[in-house]
Amino acid sequence: MEDLLDGVADPDAGWSVGTFGALAEFLRDPDEPADVRRALGRASVVTPRGGVEVRLTDDVLPVAWERRAGESWSQAVALCLLVPSGGRSVITELGPDAGALREAGRDAALVDLGVGAPHLEACVRTGDAALLAALRAAEGRPLAEAGHLASALVEAGPHRVFRTAVARLEVFTPIPPPTGASPDGPHTHLLPRLLARGRTHAATDPIPAGHVPAATLHLPHPTRTVDGRRTTPRPDRHRRAQEMLARFGDPAAVAEKAAVTEALATSVVPPSWVLARGHRATVELALRQCEELEPDHPHLEEWRARVPRDRAVGSGDDEQPLTHDPAQ
Repeated sequence: MEDLLDGVADPDAGWSVGTFGALAEFLRDPDEPADVRRALGRASVVTPRGGVEVRLTDDVLPVAWERRAGESWSQAVALCLLVPSGGRSVITELGPDAGALREAGRDAALVDLGVGAPHLEACVRTGDAALLAALRAAEGRPLAEAGHLASALVEAGPHRVFRTAVARLEVFTPIPPPTGASPDGPHTHLLPRLLARGRTHAATDPIPAGHVPAATLHLPHPTRTVDGRRTTPRPDRHRRAQEMLARFGDPAAVAEKAAVTEALATSVVPPSWVLARGHRATVELALRQCEELEPDHPHLEEWRARVPRDRAVGSGDDEQPLTHDPAQ
């Protein structure tokens, strides 16, 4: 499991920490200055725009999956924990942020916005006297009842700190206004409509019952850069992702994918069982990967003639936005 920490140092990987409706994301450019640190069971990286620290413990359950996304696919490994008790549902000042990834942030006040997730503290960190006064005035109240804070947070642009038992993700970039787009690089999402559902993760994430995702590693895509541009295919990345799936994925899903991949390799046209409705998502995923990694595969054209490309995959109410995902 220690090798999962390699993703902290990899500029082509991304990380997310959060809950359904409140998410912090970290990614960086390959040439961006980065302070990377590694020790047994722990790794961190800090850039001028943000940082992430991940700590592996014996109770972490890695869960890997791959799925269609946008016009391509995505691959991820969630570091899961048993659902903890507690979780704040009101704005709460926590004192100085002694664990800040940069020393300059350790004297600033950390305030939990109280998103109500059992595993997550979604915080802002600030030394701005006016913003801190506004946060203190709202302390003890749910975020939904402190609507006036939204404009104050956007104007002040405090650092955001999302932390769980195994990860801390910090974002230093400005907070865009409600009508603005998320900036490139590290950023956060706070979506009250989704938070109100009280879920810890999107329905599309195969998190085992009784667990929560304490952090998610978004594996490097084999045909796209971290910002979504097409690039020279990297079969080694695909092999690495498949190894992760074999180790940490659902055995039934892994077996189904292997069967479809074997059929594609050995059958000029898809066997009848492949065309069954229950295998549709897996077949589409295998064909997309073949199209991008092996476009000259001798069976691809005949298979696609019988399995039209599924383009009806988008972001709905049950999906959490992961805008750094190169497939989106």
